[in-house]
Amino acid sequence: MKKQSKSLFPLCMLILGVLILFSGLSSQQTAGELFEKALYVEEGQGDLQKAIGLYQDIVKRFPESREVAAKAQLHIGLCYEKLGLKEAEKAFQKVVNDFPEQKEAVKLARERLSLLSGARAALEKGAGEFQIRKVWDNASDSSGSPSPDGKRISFTDWENYGNLGIRDLETGKNRLLTDVSSWDSGEMCYQSIFSPDGSQIAYSWQTKEGPVQLRIVRADGSASRVLSDGKDLQFQTASSWSADGKAILAILIAPDQTRKIAFVSIDDGTVRAVKSMAGRRVNDEWKASLSPDSRYIAYNYAPSADSNNLDIFLLTADGTRQVPLVEHPSNDAIIGWAPDGHRLIFKSDRTGNMGIYSIQVVDGKPQGEPELLKLDVGNIYTMGLSKDGSLFYGLFSGWSDIFVTALDPQTGKVLSPPEKAIRLNEGSNSAPDWSPDGGMLACRSQRHKSVALLLHSIQTNETRELVPKHVGGLNFHFLRWSLDGRLLLGVGLDEKGKYGALHAIDIESGDSEILARSDERGFVFMCEWTPDGKGVYFIRRGNESRLLVRRDIKTGEEVELFRYPNSGIFWFALSPDGRKLALTSEDKLRVYAIPGGEPRELTEAKDVMSIAWTRDGKYVLYSKLREKTKDLYDVWRIPADGGEPQRLDLSMSYLMHMRVHPDGRQIAFTGSDRPAKSEIWVMENFLPVEKK
Repeated sequence: MKKQSKSLFPLCMLILGVLILFSGLSSQQTAGELFEKALYVEEGQGDLQKAIGLYQDIVKRFPESREVAAKAQLHIGLCYEKLGLKEAEKAFQKVVNDFPEQKEAVKLARERLSLLSGARAALEKGAGEFQIRKVWDNASDSSGSPSPDGKRISFTDWENYGNLGIRDLETGKNRLLTDVSSWDSGEMCYQSIFSPDGSQIAYSWQTKEGPVQLRIVRADGSASRVLSDGKDLQFQTASSWSADGKAILAILIAPDQTRKIAFVSIDDGTVRAVKSMAGRRVNDEWKASLSPDSRYIAYNYAPSADSNNLDIFLLTADGTRQVPLVEHPSNDAIIGWAPDGHRLIFKSDRTGNMGIYSIQVVDGKPQGEPELLKLDVGNIYTMGLSKDGSLFYGLFSGWSDIFVTALDPQTGKVLSPPEKAIRLNEGSNSAPDWSPDGGMLACRSQRHKSVALLLHSIQTNETRELVPKHVGGLNFHFLRWSLDGRLLLGVGLDEKGKYGALHAIDIESGDSEILARSDERGFVFMCEWTPDGKGVYFIRRGNESRLLVRRDIKTGEEVELFRYPNSGIFWFALSPDGRKLALTSEDKLRVYAIPGGEPRELTEAKDVMSIAWTRDGKYVLYSKLREKTKDLYDVWRIPADGGEPQRLDLSMSYLMHMRVHPDGRQIAFTGSDRPAKSEIWVMENFLPVEKK
């Protein structure tokens, strides 16, 4: 290390002064302010250990603030519970003992104690001690599965063009099994699962031609081959291997959204369907799981076409007999079979929070009521169980929020730092848009079982939540407010669960009307209203090309404006006067006059994530990935008539979806003020031990 030539004393004194200053500021915080900070650390940042320290500080420093101190003590228990630590029960009991007059906190603490006591009794611990461990920090993906011995996991490497990979959890080394070298190829892995002996992996593979194939490959990367070409399907995914490794249980989705549970032969790829079901609009987790003896299939399915919840059914492997396994007015989703095959493990939000449950199965029939195994696991993405019963799952945090800042429309100078505009459901909000009068912000908000719209008043700072009816998985990129302020335009599912329907959603009732649907030319992607509100612009994204079209709402007539190859990132934005379109394609940012004319090329547009017009129509704003960074985006502007681009003093992780306020000064956008993070965890020794 290079030696410093100057004394460190001034620097030490500066640091000491800063510490004293912040110590003084901290001591001036009220109990309520410190609680809000702790709550943000717990729920917004997901740093449970840090939150526990803050809550403990509240209890210690503000014993006279009984209501706040009781809530802090309750949240200490909740944090311990999420961490899977035994201290949770002690923390809840302390609420009961130390704050008896705080009835609401005591009630909640008693409920938690009761549930934890029941879960502990159900577990009947064996030799192993229950624990939760993080096995991969900053993970690339959680769509794969653990190997049978739990020493490896398969995953999709999104940092390396969507290749299929294997991670050795003991060494921390990754190894790729496919060799895609560019996003332009259009190829990628979606999902993968190890064979019973750990020697092979089945996976879904997006081809550049369009169909999603079902493939297998040896764990060393050799002998890759196609089992099902997927030419007549919209999608297919491997759910389980048979115990003998000779067949794969798969879910096949047809273009009309009919879904089949089928066995696909490893030898020759022949398909034997055992169950056919209509599609559902529900934002679900389509999954099936084959019992260890290969006799029974458990699968998720929505009980009715208009249901937003899933039930679990049990089907014999030959498809001749079926019984309901878990029926409840909640969202119940399969995790997998316990290794002995006597229990099915599933997750459910029946208590209001996601928990892990098990139900006994004897001779293909449920026995008794489901048993709670673990409370409040959060919005986990389950990857499956290893042979010793350890559960592997993914957690994702710090993705996106809605921010607002102000710019000088003349100079482009940033007038105020970005501030988080919507606090409800922090970390899961995206795609903002201003109401025509500028008084409200709308955005998309992801829930663990559905998608909601948030309508936020700038004047009152109140936020209203609206769950759209019959829309399904609303795309996180696009929301556009109608000129009369009554509707929001968005892309979701149609009546049969097929993606790519353009909806006009009533912001009061949540009712929606489909304005355009996917067809043979491609699915609907992105959207804008025409200036008169009588039509819409959108992309039809096909296998070979992308079409930018204008559709008349009343007549249904569509006019194709532009056609580009289906490669690279494609965005478009309509100018405020509706006379020009800015769009990115083939790594170029261009401006077109409407209805036609030669384009004006403005600048290179590689790694551009968002484009928008200034309200005066003089500039095009765009966010672009900063070189040699992973997720940091800078905002630039460039004259719409051509000229040199100017980088503005506005940068943030994953900055996208920019929308300019009617006043021309404020800008709302999706961004992240903390690094997005995916983690892989394992929960061990949590399954009930059968009595002998």
